[in-house]
Amino acid sequence: MPRSLILALCASALAGAGLLDAGQTTTPAAQRIFELDPVHCAAMFRIHHAGAGQFWGRFNDVTGSVIYAEDDSTAPAFEISVAAESIDTGTEKLDRTLQSPNFFNRIEHPAITFKSTRSVRVDHRKWTVHGDLTLLGVSRPIAAEVEVTGTVGNPVQAKAGFEATFTIHRSDFGMTWGVDNAALGDEVRLVIALEGDAGPG
Repeated sequence: MPRSLILALCASALAGAGLLDAGQTTTPAAQRIFELDPVHCAAMFRIHHAGAGQFWGRFNDVTGSVIYAEDDSTAPAFEISVAAESIDTGTEKLDRTLQSPNFFNRIEHPAITFKSTRSVRVDHRKWTVHGDLTLLGVSRPIAAEVEVTGTVGNPVQAKAGFEATFTIHRSDFGMTWGVDNAALGDEVRLVIALEGDAGPG
C-alpha cells in the first residue's frame, strides 16, 4: 500500500477519535518552550472558613515555563514557581497573617513550586499531570487535571494557555493551624491559570 495512503488512513482514524484536528497531518509538531507571562497567570485557592463559607484567595506572582507541542501530540511538562509574598485576599491584614510562620512563612519559604514528572492523556488537550508540589519545604506528589485552553500564533511567536485544578490537604505540608478546632479547613482546592509565550520554534 502506498505510504501516502497509509498516512491518510492514519490521519482519518485519529481525527475520528478526536485526537487529531481535521486537516492536521500525522507529522507531530516540535515541542516549544512557553515562558509564563505573570500578568496573565494566577494561582487561586479555596478553603472552608470556620465551618461556614468557602473562602477564595489568590497568588499574583506565578512564573516558570511549560514545554508543549501545539498540536497536542506530546504531553505538556510544567515547572512553576509561586511567590508566597504575592498572596492576595483583598485584605491587607489577612495577607500579612497568611504570610506569617503559621501559614506560608514567606521569609523562610519564599516560593511554592511544582515540577511535573509525567502526564497521562485524558482527551484531546486534556491531561492528568503528575508531579511534585513543594510547600513550606515539604515535597509531596500530586496529580492535577490540566486543560489546554488555547494555542495561537505562528512559528515566530506563539501563545498557549493552560488551566490546572487539584486538591491538597495543607496538613500534609505541615500547615496545621486551625485544623484541629475546625477554624480553617484542611482541604484546599486550587485552580491555576497559566499563559505563556514562545519564540521561534
